Amino acid sequence: MEHWKMVQGYEGSYQVSTSGNVRSLDRIVETSRGVKQRRTGVVLRPRINQDGYRKVTLYRQGRGERFYVGELVARAFLDPTACQERLVRADGDRLNDQIDNLSVKPSPSQAYASLLAEFDLLLKDHIELSTWQIREIRRRYRTGEASIRKLAMVYQVTENRIRNIIDKKEAQYVV
Repeated sequence: MEHWKMVQGYEGSYQVSTSGNVRSLDRIVETSRGVKQRRTGVVLRPRINQDGYRKVTLYRQGRGERFYVGELVARAFLDPTACQERLVRADGDRLNDQIDNLSVKPSPSQAYASLLAEFDLLLKDHIELSTWQIREIRRRYRTGEASIRKLAMVYQVTENRIRNIIDKKEAQYVV
């Protein structure tokens, strides 16, 4: 069954569907001469650009802007920040803009943040420091016997974790 949602930035004027259709809504527009006209909503006919993707032109206050149909579908139903470069079509068909065919790749910053979080979890899960080791880390750093980098290598943890132990952000209970 086809579901419709408003197009971001064009609320009250255009809707996009899960089937990859875009339609205008019944509305009253003011022409350049100041005359108000009633416009009946229709399903728009997309044009195929030179790269083989479907595009439609949406108008607001007399100015038109072209959008990829797949991008409009993804923004309405998957991710409000989706863009054409991050869209993946399951069947590889550039003309198939149905919701079940589309997915959105994470942005580079999202992917990087996810990898860092995964890495931190792996490090914290696999290396458990004892109370004695935490005291030893703090003592060796305080006396100048070892640097943060050297302590990180000796105990096989990140430098950030060593800093957290020294600053008592981690293992506050250990005196």
